[in-house]
Amino acid sequence: MTETRLIYSSRTTNWPLLAAGVTGAVALMLIGRPWAVPWPGLLVPLAVVLGTLIVSLVTTSSLRVTTGPRGVLIRCGVFGWPRCAYPRERISGVEIVTVSIWRTGSSGISWSPRGGWAFVLRSGPALRLTLSNGRRVTVGVSDPQAALAALGPDAARTAGQQH
Repeated sequence: MTETRLIYSSRTTNWPLLAAGVTGAVALMLIGRPWAVPWPGLLVPLAVVLGTLIVSLVTTSSLRVTTGPRGVLIRCGVFGWPRCAYPRERISGVEIVTVSIWRTGSSGISWSPRGGWAFVLRSGPALRLTLSNGRRVTVGVSDPQAALAALGPDAARTAGQQH
């Protein structure tokens, strides 16, 4: 008889960030007027700013999280890069938390000495993983109960012990 395995997968896209990025790029093009100054003029700085904006939007505008018996896999951006994998063996505890991008002041991928890595695109529920080395990783998910259940009963027990 085969064993049934539960897999949770969620994708979050930060549409307001995408709209702000496109609006900002158009505003830079119109305000900078690189065509009105001698070559290279504002063209080079404008290209650097636009390139940075595009890379930022492509890598931090969406988040795909997959949890299952093997652990947690996080893929960021349009192309799934950067990608972070946390095998189940490295996860010593999981808890459900509520995050606020307004309180932390960051959306996307961030790191802080107290909070560790955070992959959060919106305020709301998230999973906070405690790794076997003591580091923490916070991941925004749409349905934290389902994500926790997909990690298996051991994860749910450790989550209950941490509160």
